[in-house]
Amino acid sequence: MRRAGRWLARGAGALVGSVVLVAGLLPAPPAAAANATFRVATLNILYELTQAQFVEDLQLITSKADLVGLNEVGGRKAYLQDWAAANGWWLYAPEPTQAAGEALLARKSMFDVLDKDSVFVCDTNGPGEAPPARYDNWVRYRHKQSGRSVFHINAHANASIEENGRPEDLPRTRCAEKQFQDLKNLAAVKKDQGQVIVSGDLNVDFSADRAYGYEKFPWKVFEANDLPNLRSCYNLLGEKGNGTHGNRHIDYIYFWKRLEEYREMWLNDYDIVGGTNSDHNGVVAHFSIAL
Repeated sequence: MRRAGRWLARGAGALVGSVVLVAGLLPAPPAAAANATFRVATLNILYELTQAQFVEDLQLITSKADLVGLNEVGGRKAYLQDWAAANGWWLYAPEPTQAAGEALLARKSMFDVLDKDSVFVCDTNGPGEAPPARYDNWVRYRHKQSGRSVFHINAHANASIEENGRPEDLPRTRCAEKQFQDLKNLAAVKKDQGQVIVSGDLNVDFSADRAYGYEKFPWKVFEANDLPNLRSCYNLLGEKGNGTHGNRHIDYIYFWKRLEEYREMWLNDYDIVGGTNSDHNGVVAHFSIAL
């Protein structure tokens, strides 16, 4: 029994030695990648607010983010220019007023501006008629800490275009359908030059859209396809809060989600921002980006 015990001990020692030797020959597991973080917000600030109410909402949303997409702010462009210059933000609010409504802000301490443009989408009923003409605005930033390019695309689709996910048969709905496809195409082009984020009030409820699945609305155009593609905070992390406009989740933050081996940016979490004077709540998404 003693001799058998010695052989067992010797065999166990040899086995441990072999495991250590093999482990020493294998490559070490890669260290966790270093990442930087930043926050992206979207808020539709109702154009009918008083100046004081507008300022409160602007200060609220910019206190929580580093990139911000706004809607319905075309009439506040002069104020936004002064505010951005005084508070360390880049502002892109192009002409005409309808395009300026979908303004983009970026914190100068975190981002440099590389390029920008505004793309006309459609004008449902002609100049000066409701609803206003639609534009997709974008800015290409350099994220200072990582050196990576980040595109922020901001848009506002027409209202009253769906009922429980079903499209209304109206000219404004067809305008919105074109805008959704244009946004997808724009994001697809820009993703070859950097990381892409899309924000805005799309006036289509996430849950209703996903349940009904109309082929020309955001769920089918942006999300119900294989990667790489756009993915929203609601798709990735579920719906939080009671909604962004009443009980509807119609204000979105998306990013172009790549296959894992090509992924350089992640959407980690998001918050619904209540307490606004506007008829919309804000959304703030938390991103990390590889250094």
